[in-house]
Amino acid sequence: MENIKAQFNSVSKKYDGQRKFLIPCLDDFYTCCTPIIKTLSTAKKVLDIGAGTGLFTQYIYQQRNDLHFTLTDISTDMLAVAKERFAGLDNFEFGEYDFTSGPIKEKYDLIISALAIHHLEDEQKASLYQYVFDALNDGGVFINADQVEGRTQWFDSYYKSNWKQTVINSGLEQTAIDNAFERIKLDRFGKLETQLQMLEKAGFPETDCIYKSNNFAVMAAFKV
Repeated sequence: MENIKAQFNSVSKKYDGQRKFLIPCLDDFYTCCTPIIKTLSTAKKVLDIGAGTGLFTQYIYQQRNDLHFTLTDISTDMLAVAKERFAGLDNFEFGEYDFTSGPIKEKYDLIISALAIHHLEDEQKASLYQYVFDALNDGGVFINADQVEGRTQWFDSYYKSNWKQTVINSGLEQTAIDNAFERIKLDRFGKLETQLQMLEKAGFPETDCIYKSNNFAVMAAFKV
């Protein structure tokens, strides 16, 4: 995890500006869960795991500014950007958290994560999903917007090569492209079906993929 921490500390100031170049489906990817979150009328507390600069939380906050948000990340530099983003708001708190370190200590009504869990090996993903289930109140929801491995080797190769070519042609400066391609060496994509099964095994009775564009996928799980 130290390599991941160092990589994201180094890019923290430029991270948000590069998102539209690196995530071709940016708006849909971050907003497809909005209808689900709007149904959580009694929700109060949100946890963002691997929150980075707080970009995913910002999308949620725009729809539900009544919630209390806790943003956690292994990168203190990324969290510093998040603190600037939400400066002056009294319903935010922040904390450094390595999600491989153990159970989540408090209870939440909504737990979210974006482009973070794919850094974990499958065994670590499964453990984290159990921590998430245990940390949710009854009726709570988990949203994981992430990148996944293709269902077959051909599709996986196609998704990755297509993404690389899209980034190369995006207009992003070459140094940023090189750094992005270096960061993906740390990725450990898991198969979508396998992760849905992990969520079911953790205890979620309702789980599905609610959005997918190539290897960008959004999973939702309800603790009914």
